[in-house]
Amino acid sequence: MGTMDLVIGIWSLIWFGLAGVIAYRGRGDRLAATGWIIAIAAFLAALEDPSLTLWLASVTPALDPGGAAALVQPHTRGHMYGAGVFALAGLMLSVWIARTALRRGERWAWQALLAVLILGGVDLVEVFVIYPHGFPLSFAPVGQARGFGWEQIAAWIGIWAFALWYGRRAMKSQLDHGYRGSGT
Repeated sequence: MGTMDLVIGIWSLIWFGLAGVIAYRGRGDRLAATGWIIAIAAFLAALEDPSLTLWLASVTPALDPGGAAALVQPHTRGHMYGAGVFALAGLMLSVWIARTALRRGERWAWQALLAVLILGGVDLVEVFVIYPHGFPLSFAPVGQARGFGWEQIAAWIGIWAFALWYGRRAMKSQLDHGYRGSGT
């Protein structure tokens, strides 16, 4: 394990711990707590894909080996910026849904957040098929380093999944007591 793996592992454990504290303290209002836990996961996801895409579009390989600024045409960089901004907007929308509609117990909100988790699970394909980010059970591309950072990917996916599991009982309770929320 390299230094960066250790640092990112500790960073990820801190966020897992914070999500656990929020869940423990938020037992009285599970859906509100779920919204905050989703916000943590979205923050970690934003640091991984959208922010990294924006960074790599902005820098040259002299500053970061993955930098694309001097390697690709402006058209490609423009699409990298667009993808990064759209991904950030989607994560912000997810947090808004979690903090509003999910908190009100609207079933569609839970389903939408599950869909985001499933679609965002492409990060798992990345780790297992494209680039391992240092994950020890994945292959390294021929002639390339294993990298680092799989812990943060695992953290955002795990925290998001935990949030949905944690909020599901409160959602079911509201539905059982007659509140159906809009869209059901």
